[in-house]
Amino acid sequence: MKIAILGSTGFLGKVLLEKALDAGYQVRTLVRNPDKLGEFKDRVEFIQGNVFQANDIEETVLGTEAVLSTVGPPQRNPGDPAKYEQAMKDLVAAMDNHKIKRLIHVGGSVHRGGEDENWTVGRRLLRLMLVLVWKPGLVAKQLEWEVLKGSNLDWTLVRPPHIVKGKPAGKVSADEKNLSKTNVNVEDLADFMLAQIDSKEWLRRAPLVGAAR
Repeated sequence: MKIAILGSTGFLGKVLLEKALDAGYQVRTLVRNPDKLGEFKDRVEFIQGNVFQANDIEETVLGTEAVLSTVGPPQRNPGDPAKYEQAMKDLVAAMDNHKIKRLIHVGGSVHRGGEDENWTVGRRLLRLMLVLVWKPGLVAKQLEWEVLKGSNLDWTLVRPPHIVKGKPAGKVSADEKNLSKTNVNVEDLADFMLAQIDSKEWLRRAPLVGAAR
């Protein structure tokens, strides 16, 4: 099965790429600098470009059966949220053009949008911290979700809290209303994303995905 991965040279994206290749997926990815793929450069089909160019996105998803995206504003200089909203619109349009339905995208546990969500003290503090240092990023993630909800794709918006390194637990806690913990292991999160390719459990839903209790 051929999949597209967007954001494959980032913190989560690198782990996701490695796990996808180890699982036997054929991968096409979009990168600005192919050298950042490191040891995986010769194991993937890459398009050199960026997610803010609609033609680059379309070329990347062509011929794939599912798209996984870890794209999002960087912690430093997150930039204009509208650019990420437009990138999501371009991605949805490209997938519609090529009749690709499955999209797994990473949002965040502290942007609003779910109904009757439980805002624990830890989750509120995490949101407050990000509002102070990354407000444009939160706005961008909210805008991306609004685009997804208005699309006809079989999307899943994975909403993790703080993503950390360390020993993986081999499982996560996923719930639409409750965040289990304020962190999640990067390998466990990547495994969860890959598992959604063939799963219907979270279709058109936005689970909060934290470390297992």
